[in-house]
Amino acid sequence: MIEFQRLILGDTRRNELFAEALRRSIVPGRTTVADLGAGTGYLSFVARKLGAAHCYLVEMSELIELSQRLAKANRLDELTFIHAHSIELEQPPKVDLVVSETLGNVAFEENLLETMQDARRWLAPGGTMIPQRVAQFAAPLVAPRFFAELDVFSRLGHGLDFGLAGALATDNVYVRRFAPGDLLAEGRGDGEVASRRLDQVDLRKRTASVRRGRAEWRIAKATALHGFALWWECELLADAPDLVLSTSPLAPPTHWEQVWLPPRAPLAAKAGDTLALELECDSRPQVKINLKWKVTLLDRAGKVRAEEQHDMRKGYLE
Repeated sequence: MIEFQRLILGDTRRNELFAEALRRSIVPGRTTVADLGAGTGYLSFVARKLGAAHCYLVEMSELIELSQRLAKANRLDELTFIHAHSIELEQPPKVDLVVSETLGNVAFEENLLETMQDARRWLAPGGTMIPQRVAQFAAPLVAPRFFAELDVFSRLGHGLDFGLAGALATDNVYVRRFAPGDLLAEGRGDGEVASRRLDQVDLRKRTASVRRGRAEWRIAKATALHGFALWWECELLADAPDLVLSTSPLAPPTHWEQVWLPPRAPLAAKAGDTLALELECDSRPQVKINLKWKVTLLDRAGKVRAEEQHDMRKGYLE
């Protein structure tokens, strides 16, 4: 657990963008803050340094004890430590600002959606929250090395058929770091990645935990496709383009990386083909996180040349 904290606290871009969002949202001596999923307490400590009147640190793990010790070591007061998940509190205190950094490589794998939906119970009239919007993006992968690395099951030899294991591997998703050149390009400029927005969520509004999105690409020239890269952009404050965290291959790197949706086998696309991706993201608490995706390749006449469906639950073995 402390290794994960070391990883995220070493992410200067994450830290400084959240700190700036807090600075713009806090009225010194007046603003009260709830930090949901507080971890070591970093965001609450920054909020107090910026003049927040009081901070509630809500953390379900044993890190709550470390955060208390860190607060004492830093001589920080006006902090209330709550050892629970925010959803468990029947009558939470009303605050002016809710902040939660519960983003994963898959944007909603740490239940950001559910946490921020519940966060509205914590807000006093006129209150606000950080972050405010999340968008998810995809682009086809053209670099072959990622699939070659995954596809060990077809190269075992000795007359053994491990196709069932290979199918399980392609029903999983993988955290990878892609370069722009690994992805399908479009346009005439170098590094113009053919990205599509699959979904956008306003965290301040009521939304469902099951999200669905669809995107299409027209293939300009024959190429082999090796699945899809996924990433997200998170607006900490609306209409503040300088306060956007992004895991895009084109963005400054963070401790988060991109997510790869592999294919059953590389798809041979021809010029003029249409590639479609349909993605379902389910972050309900009883599910934690599950991705399902359908890939369809159509020829110029609209006839299906290839189609496959994937489900993370099929690729997960306890």
